[in-house]
Amino acid sequence: MVLRAVPLGHPGSALPAGVSTPGELERAAAFADPLARHRFLAGRLALRAHVAELLGVPPGLVIPTYTCPDCGPGEHGVPGFALTASGSVTATARGIRAAHDGERPLPLPVAASMSRAGGWVLLAAELPSDEGGAGVGDAPIRRRARLGVDLARIADLRDAIPDAAFSAAERRRVYAADDPAAEAATLWARKEALLKALGTGLRGDPSAVETVGDPRVSDLDPGRCGLPAGFAAAIARA
Repeated sequence: MVLRAVPLGHPGSALPAGVSTPGELERAAAFADPLARHRFLAGRLALRAHVAELLGVPPGLVIPTYTCPDCGPGEHGVPGFALTASGSVTATARGIRAAHDGERPLPLPVAASMSRAGGWVLLAAELPSDEGGAGVGDAPIRRRARLGVDLARIADLRDAIPDAAFSAAERRRVYAADDPAAEAATLWARKEALLKALGTGLRGDPSAVETVGDPRVSDLDPGRCGLPAGFAAAIARA
């Protein structure tokens, strides 16, 4: 599993390598704020570039295949990826072998997740842990986990902590901490990471999701991920 934090830049700065899809451009155009438009596209392209690097292929050959539990395949939901059908490419990485020169995009067995906050994006990508590897497009791969990462900026919680997002036990934990905003950011990052890994997102009551002691969730050291001070981050596998 590879983790990386990338600054999202600002309007006018270069976007990560890759090609935005028509759907992504349409969604970006709906943002009134130019900064929000830029950061949306930069985050999407950064994740694809991250996956491409993991596989050892050019970023322009990786295309998104998102799936929403409610809407099905589309432009949002759980991230998925495929190799474009244009051209011919062979990818080899950590036992995954893909030779593609067909007419349809080739699905990739990559688990990935991203989270944006405070002008940064946290990226995670992982190839399946099948013993000895497996060919992309072959039979289902064993022990394929779904990833979820989340990034929370502590400063965003300095003025107000969303008590309704936390259980009673979590609220007690937050207000007993030396730095309640930092504790709230840590708990929120854990919740979001787990909900992403489960593929549900914030469809239910977040206060019903408690992650303290949950072995599926781990706190991340922001500095080791390449983030500046002032963030909390977590990763989950489900």
